[in-house]
Amino acid sequence: MGCFQSKTDEVKVGAGKYRKKMLVTSGKAKKQQGVNELKANYNITLKSQRLGTGAFGSVFKTNNINDKSFEVAIKVLDKNKLKDDIELIMEEVAILNTIDHPNICNYYETYDDKKFIYLVMEYISGNTIFERIGAKEHYGEKKAAKYMKQLFQAINHCHAINIVHRDIKPENIMVNEDDEVRLIDFGLALITKKTINKAAGTPYYFAPEVITESYGSKADIWSLGVVLYQLVSGKRPFEA
Repeated sequence: MGCFQSKTDEVKVGAGKYRKKMLVTSGKAKKQQGVNELKANYNITLKSQRLGTGAFGSVFKTNNINDKSFEVAIKVLDKNKLKDDIELIMEEVAILNTIDHPNICNYYETYDDKKFIYLVMEYISGNTIFERIGAKEHYGEKKAAKYMKQLFQAINHCHAINIVHRDIKPENIMVNEDDEVRLIDFGLALITKKTINKAAGTPYYFAPEVITESYGSKADIWSLGVVLYQLVSGKRPFEA
């Protein structure tokens, strides 16, 4: 899922009073928080700017009706296309709902009706570390240290509440217009204190113990080390 971006529009997004989080999943509340309630809070229409389209739906940029300066990205997911993946989406939302850190993309709320799930996320004007490395090739030690400090702070917050990200890589790290990083995409994340016995992640970035299917939160630290190497050298440390 993750956050959503635009490389052309420059918009500064602040959380502030909009850090309210809502998860609507069942019962009467589910019927009360559908598309009509979404449109009552956000200016989303067929003319809203489309940021991207995937296998399960599209992402739109819009703003809050009561405060047009507060811009968000809303991912509209088709339940007919999601099918069994609906549960996985809601598990990711539940994880995002527990996270509150300045270097992690903000999740705001969820609206849910018979046909669609609407995920309201922080809108980030910027691009990914992956795109920046591709354009610049590599970074100096000072810049790399700045980004890595923010990433270690973000992942330390996750580990403190027993969340293992499991997919840290340049494509899942965004840099906003204030030159601050945002860790995104918690689609593979787990909340656990136990040893994980199922491999997940991206080749070149996951730790060796992931292959043996016996690992924990320290696997995220390995992935951050790979990102650091790529930041300062412009290439991955392992290509085999």
